[in-house]
Parts: sequence; structure tokens; C-alpha cells
Amino acid sequence: MDEVLQALTIFQNLVLPPQPCLDESQAAGSCLVCRARYNRRTDQPHRKGHAMPAAPFVAHLDVTKTLIAIVLTALMAIGGLIFAWNARTNAQSAGWNSDTLVPLGIGVALFFVMATVSFKSYTTYQKGRSGPIVRIDQNGIFDARLGPKTIPWEAIGGAEIVDVSNAKLIGTADNENSRPKVMEVQLTVTNAAEYMGNNGVLETAAKGLSAATGYDRINLRADGLDTRPEAILSAIQSHMSNVQQ
Repeated sequence: MDEVLQALTIFQNLVLPPQPCLDESQAAGSCLVCRARYNRRTDQPHRKGHAMPAAPFVAHLDVTKTLIAIVLTALMAIGGLIFAWNARTNAQSAGWNSDTLVPLGIGVALFFVMATVSFKSYTTYQKGRSGPIVRIDQNGIFDARLGPKTIPWEAIGGAEIVDVSNAKLIGTADNENSRPKVMEVQLTVTNAAEYMGNNGVLETAAKGLSAATGYDRINLRADGLDTRPEAILSAIQSHMSNVQQ
């Protein structure tokens, strides 16, 4: 008999438009449509308060920008080397003194810095060919340019967008508004040096200095990537909200 009633109920729900039950006791009865509605309604309080996990955020390499940076910095390194060579020739003919050694030092420094930046850009280009450069997910923040470690959310105290250009030469309002700005996302990280790479002299020196002074900031750059600092910060804040809940 029960099987017949159930079959009739299913037939009614298929042929006729479903009608709402009159009371809660009917909702828990034999009407399949209303029983489903009742179950959904009673399940809602259990799901309330559990936020959906934020979708992973990834930023890939902008190949065009990176290749341009590699070429430009390589050209500047070559220019520094040529300048240093000419300064050395002048020093040999005019005598080794402070007037001839300063241009030589400038040329050598320019070559060293630009060659290092060009090599770093090429390394980033190589990493970008195999996967995303920046990934933000439930595990934390990963930046292939920093190193192989993911910064866990437990170590991150906050994030903000800062101007790291330091291009202000004259303290006037007009200059402040017109000067170019370089915006990056700055993280406050416990034991920041632990998550910094040590490939190359500059990175090793920066990591050692950070560890020695207790500096707790790590910057995430958006230049050379297919994203903006605002998008990175938004993803960080979204995931931090879920972790705190």
C-alpha cells in the first residue's frame, strides 16, 4: 500500500505543478517536493557561519615586459662595462688618482648592479615558463621570486600597498604629486628572513641583514606580472578573512 501511495505522489508531482504543504507536519510527510524543501530549510542553520573558501589567486609572468626588462638591463650593464673600460684607459694615461678612480668605480658598480638585475629577470622568466609566479591559496602566499617556501597565514600579520619609489628629491607638493610611483604589496611577516631566497650576493646580503635587524617586511611586486597590486592585496585580504573565521 505504501508503495502505491508513493507512486501516486511521484505521479502527482510530475503531472501537476507542486503545491506547498499547508503546515510543517505535512512538510515532513509523504510529499517529496515539500519534504525536500523542508530539509533544505532545516539544514540552513547548520551551514550558516561557514564561509566558502576563497578561490586560489595566481599571477603569471608577463613575457613581453620581462623580455624588455632583460634586454634593457643587459644593455645598461654593457654600457657600464664600456664606461668603466674607458675610465680605466683614462686613469692609465692621466695617472691613478681620485679624479680617475671615481668614474671607474661608477662604471664597475653600474655593470655589477645591472648585470645582477638582468640575471634575476632571466631567472624569473625561466620560472614563469613552468608555472605561476605568485600563488595565494589556503596554504599561504607563494612568490617564486622570493624562494621555494610558501609563507603560511600564521606568519602573516598584515598587508598593505606602499610606494617604494623613494623618488622624492624636493619636498614640494607639486613634486610629490608628479613624481612616478612604484606601488608594491608589503607584508608584515614573522621571521621574514626565513622566507627570503639566498641566490646571489644581493639576496644573501639582504637575507642576512633582515635576520640581523629583525626586519619583518616582505614586498610582493606586480611589475612583470599580468596583475596589479590592488588585485594581489584583495586576494590576500579575502584569504585572511577566511583564515580568521
